[in-house]
Formats: sequence, structure tokens, C-alpha cells
Amino acid sequence: MELLHLAQLIIVLLSLTLAIFHFRLKERHLLHFMFAIFCASTSMYLVHKATSHYWDPYHHLIGLLGVGISSGYWLFARSFFRKNNPINKHHLLLVGLLSACLILHHLLLFSKKTWLVNSVWLPVLSDVLTEIIAILYPGMLILIFWEGYRVLHSTTSIQRKIASIYLSSFIFCVISVMLIGASLPTTLLADAGRDWLSAFAFLVMLISTHGLILFRQQQLDQKEQNTAPSAQEEPELAQKIHTILVDEKRYLESSLRVADIARELNVPEYRIRSVMLNHFNAKNFNHYVNQMRIEHAKTILIAPDKVDWPVLVVGIESGFASAAPFTRAFKEFTGFTPGQYRKQQLEI
Repeated sequence: MELLHLAQLIIVLLSLTLAIFHFRLKERHLLHFMFAIFCASTSMYLVHKATSHYWDPYHHLIGLLGVGISSGYWLFARSFFRKNNPINKHHLLLVGLLSACLILHHLLLFSKKTWLVNSVWLPVLSDVLTEIIAILYPGMLILIFWEGYRVLHSTTSIQRKIASIYLSSFIFCVISVMLIGASLPTTLLADAGRDWLSAFAFLVMLISTHGLILFRQQQLDQKEQNTAPSAQEEPELAQKIHTILVDEKRYLESSLRVADIARELNVPEYRIRSVMLNHFNAKNFNHYVNQMRIEHAKTILIAPDKVDWPVLVVGIESGFASAAPFTRAFKEFTGFTPGQYRKQQLEI
């Protein structure tokens, strides 16, 4: 059993490392965030399993944090394979229902073992939750499978290859845990056979999914290089971007993202980034937008009729969501905080 705990600890460390890696990516997309949730839930589930023999019933409290494995991976799969509106309210409602049932089930087990609750309705409620979970959980696995299967006959060869790897690893893990693990004799490995299979399945899912994300990004980067805008197209696109940002003053929208401009102009995001780098001589989209926002803020700070405006108001009026990012960006471009800049200009 000690060897099993060591293996579980290694996978916990791996899953936490992957969660932090994907959550802290500079160009983080929804699929990275969903995969980070899956990795974090995996780590908590394995800690819950590893501590069940010597920290019962408190390991159920850790289990509360590991209820997002299947639902988190389904949301990841949707954001990985679907481009438009991968996650909507009804998807979150289904995920919330399964998570709520799992959380309540853990709480009931914890309460029952600590005698915090002792009622005739407790076994009934526990049975009801068990039945609901037994219905929802296989359904979630089917949805995870469907996200990869639907891509096999409707996309390019590269996408079909990605879907095949995704389905192969998923099917292998499901079969190894649910079928092979259930048929193992209880005497095998001191009744730890299924736990070993479960740990190995998580290891396969973590490594294969992380590899698929990196492979997908590599393909996208290669596509960007092969379909770079021509010398004639870039100035025209740059003018359209300038019209949206400057003439229409869209840079004052605090929620503006490069994806919004790309969607409005019906071009890939990398085309916008290319224009920012090559035509506007900016590090990235946010750098260019913040530069315009700071210039706008400078005019407000020294305006005679606005000298009593708080820095927060100036930042919001200039397109920033709060004072902290406004102050950081202002100091980056001017070397002063907004208050220091206003004081210096008024003293001149």
C-alpha cells in the first residue's frame, strides 16, 4: 500500500503542476482553464483516496474539492473541439447538478461517520443521491466520448488524428477502471488493484491530454506561419483595426479583447496580432490598446475642469476596469503614477 500511496503522490504533484502551468499561460484560452480545473480536481480526488485509510472520515472533506473530474473534462472537451459557444448555461446547469450531488453525498458520508446527523431520512437521501449519480455519471462519460467521436468524420486529417488519440486514451482509461478494475479479485494487491488501475488511468489522461493541447497549439502556430497576411492585405487590415479602435473609440471599452476585433472583422486572431507587431510596432494587442488609453487618461488628468476627479474615475473613463491595472499601465508608459503625473503637470 505504501507503494500505491507513492504513485498517487507522484500523480498528485503532476496534476497540480499541469494545473498551474495551464492556468498561468499568457495566452490562456477556455480549454486551458477547463483542463486546469480537471487537473486540480484529479489531484484532490487522489488525495481523498490516499487518505481514506488513515484520515477517515475527514478525507470526505478533501473529496469535496475533487468532484469536477468528469464534468471538468467534458467542458474541456467541448472547448477543445468546438470553436463557437462551446459552453452555455445549460452545460453549466448539468455540471452543477452532478457536482452538487457529489458534494452532498460526501457531506452525508462525513456527517454519518461523525454522528453529526442521525435521522431516518439520512439513508433514504443517501440512496437517492447514489441513484442520481449512477445516472448522471455514465451520461457524462458518454458526452465526453461524443465530443471526440463527432469530429472523426467532419474535419481535416490533423483534427481526425487528434480526435483518434483523444478517444483511444479515454476508452482505454474507462475500460481499465470500470471493466477490468471491477472484475479484479479482492485479494489482488491487497484489494488495491482498482486503485492502481485508477492511478494509471489518471496518469494516461493527464499526459495524453497535455500532449494533445501542445500538439494542437503547434499545428495552429504552423498554420499561422503558412497563412501569414500578404504585404497588400496587412495595410488594409491595419486601417480597419485603426478605424474600430481609434475612430470609433472602442479602446475605451474595458472588456475589449483581441477576439472581439477578430470576430468583428472575420479574421483569425493571429492576423490581428501580426498587424500589431508589424504595422503598429506594438508588443501585442493589449499593449497597443493600453497605450491609447494612457494617452486618453493624460488628457483627463491635466484638464482644468477635471482636476478633482479621483484616479479611479480617470482609469474607468479611460477604459480600465479598476485602479490597480490603470496605475501599472500608466507607470509602464510614463514612469509616473497617475497622481504623480497630475501633480507634476499642474506645477508647470
